[in-house]
Amino acid sequence: MNKEFLKELCEAPAVASNEGRVRDVLRKYCGSVAPKPVYDGLGSMIFTQEGEGPSVMLAAHMDEVGFLVRSVSSQGMLMVLPVGSVRTFSRFMQEVVVTTSDGRSYRGILNAEYDNGKKEATGLYVDLGQDSAREIAEMGIRPGDMVTFASEFHEYENGRFAARALDDRAGCFCMGELMKRMAGKAHKNRLSYAFTSSEEVGTRGAKTAARVVEPDVCFVLDVACNGSEFVRDHTNNRQLGKGPMIVHYDKTVVSNRRLVEVVRRCAEELDIPVQDDMFLNGGTDGGVLHQDGAGHPTVVLGIPTRYGHSPYSIGCYRDMEQMVELLERVLDKLDAQAYRKMGFEAESDEL
Repeated sequence: MNKEFLKELCEAPAVASNEGRVRDVLRKYCGSVAPKPVYDGLGSMIFTQEGEGPSVMLAAHMDEVGFLVRSVSSQGMLMVLPVGSVRTFSRFMQEVVVTTSDGRSYRGILNAEYDNGKKEATGLYVDLGQDSAREIAEMGIRPGDMVTFASEFHEYENGRFAARALDDRAGCFCMGELMKRMAGKAHKNRLSYAFTSSEEVGTRGAKTAARVVEPDVCFVLDVACNGSEFVRDHTNNRQLGKGPMIVHYDKTVVSNRRLVEVVRRCAEELDIPVQDDMFLNGGTDGGVLHQDGAGHPTVVLGIPTRYGHSPYSIGCYRDMEQMVELLERVLDKLDAQAYRKMGFEAESDEL
C-alpha cells in the first residue's frame, strides 16, 4: 500500500469542478498502468484497461466538501458559501486554505455566527489577517476561488490515520491501487476507472462519465461514518477495522441483488469480513449510474470512516487493503457468463 499516494490525494484541495490537483496526483501515480486517460466535459478522469468481456465501470469521486469565496467585505473578510454538506460545527474557528485561480494559496481562519433558532451556522467568513478589500485584491483573491480545510495527513497507532477529504479520496486511492494490480494480470473485462467530478453537489460527474464509458455493470466506491462513535453494536455497520461495506440501499439506488451476492461470495472466499449497510439519507454516484441508458447492474461499496464532511476523518489501512483485495477477486470472477446471469432472462439461474 502506497501511503504517500494516499497522503497526496488527501492533501490535494478540490471542491466540485475544481479537481485539477487531484487529477495531477492520479496521473502521477496511476498514469503508467493504463493508457492515457480521457475526460468528460465536467472534469471526470477515466482510465481504461481493455478486455473482451463486459464493460465494467468503477467510480469514486474526486471532490470534497468545502467553500467558495462569495464576496469580500471592506474590512478584508472573505464571505464564503459552502459547497456540499459541511458539518455545522466544522464551520467555526477552523484553519482553511484559499486557493486562487492562478494557484496561489493563503491560510486563514474560517468562522461564522451560530443561529440558535435555526440551529445552524450563518454569515460564514474567512479572516486572512488583512484589513481591507484592497489588500485581498492585491493577493489575487477573487469571488469563485476555492476554500478547503488546511488539515494535514497524520498516522495514528494500530494502522489508523487521520486526513481531510477521505470522502472520497479513500475510494480514489483504492481504485488507483486496484488499477496497479489489474495491470499486471490478464483479465476478462473492459475496465474503466472513473474518477468523477462534482459528486458532493449532486452526483453530476458520474452521469457524464457514464456517457463516455458506456458501461454494462457498475461498482461505486464511497465512504460512510456513523452518527455516534460510542455506538458499536448491530446498528452501526460503519465500524473501523471491521471490513468493507456493502451498501444495499440509499435514497438514490438499491444495489443489484445478484451483484451483491457475487461480492459477498468473493469476500467469503478471501475470508474478508463485510459490513451490511444502508443509508437512510443521502446518495452516491450509484444513483445516476444505475439509471444510465437502459440501466445497469450497480453495487455501492463503502469504506468505513469516522467524522465525515469535517476537517479530519479517521480511516483504517486494513479496511482499504481488503477493499482492493475484494474488488480484484470480483473482477477476476466477472465474465460474460456471470454478467448474463444478472439479467432478468436468467433470473432462475444460480450464479
